[in-house]
Amino acid sequence: MSIQRPDAELTIDGRALSAAEAALESLRIDLSLGGSHDRFQCRLGLLSPFLDVEAGAEAEVKLGYGDDLEPVLAGTVSAVERAPWGLVVEGLAATAALSTTRVGRSYVGQSAADVVNDLVSSAGGTPGEVSASTTLAAYHVDERRTAWTHVRELARLTGSELSSAGDGSLNFRPVKTGRADHTLRHGADLVAWDVGPRGGAGPAVSVVPFGAESEQGTEKWHILLREPEGSSPSGPVVVAAALRDRDAAQALTDALAARAARGAAAGSLLLVGDGSIRAGDLVELTDMPSGEDGVLRVVSVAHLLAPATGFRTALAVEAAA
Repeated sequence: MSIQRPDAELTIDGRALSAAEAALESLRIDLSLGGSHDRFQCRLGLLSPFLDVEAGAEAEVKLGYGDDLEPVLAGTVSAVERAPWGLVVEGLAATAALSTTRVGRSYVGQSAADVVNDLVSSAGGTPGEVSASTTLAAYHVDERRTAWTHVRELARLTGSELSSAGDGSLNFRPVKTGRADHTLRHGADLVAWDVGPRGGAGPAVSVVPFGAESEQGTEKWHILLREPEGSSPSGPVVVAAALRDRDAAQALTDALAARAARGAAAGSLLLVGDGSIRAGDLVELTDMPSGEDGVLRVVSVAHLLAPATGFRTALAVEAAA
């Protein structure tokens, strides 16, 4: 059995170079859910052919071992810092274009997925897996806010997971459940871990419809409800203006309850580098010394590659739904 050497491939302005060819000294890639764009930072030596790179250049990063490299991030160079020893190149995933796009539009009776697809296309981006069945009676996109702000708001309204794929496309989908995407075995894949129960999730949040669509028919979605809830809920209540029927409100209530349940456990894992793991994936721990076997959900990923430490992957995790 041969031991493969970890490697990376950087493609900038269409020119692809391996880690050695690019004089790569270190590389960090951060992947996350919901709030921020995926990003990378690499340090390149003075002999790098990329010394003339400028902000705005298209970039793609792959990670893996030998010839088996996984596309991890695709986007653009966002900043370049030059120093006597070389340069630092930073980049953002292609979803960053949504943070500089402003449009003014109104949507009536369309699904959240339809709205997201339209906003991503308006920014010149590529929709990936976009799946959200919630129908919005009315949703207004205000050009005073960026398209990214609206996509994040739609994710909040529908309880959806927002992430970027390795090719730069945007994923907007339900939180994963069921079987794990990756198995991490103690003594083989797993280097270190710190996972355990966390404090209480607080009172349950109830979402109630803003309009009367459920009670008075679809054509009455614009009529506001004086009493949006038949009985007084025991905890906090959210009245979302875009949700005009009880089914949509209940779906968000369930999503908030599931999010609170996932927060019952959290922690971090350090692995032998694996470029295939992405934020939102489910990982299963096996052969743990104290019986901590189980499935966890990945909240964020940091892929780290450097000659001194090799290839490592750090995960922030929470309980799986």
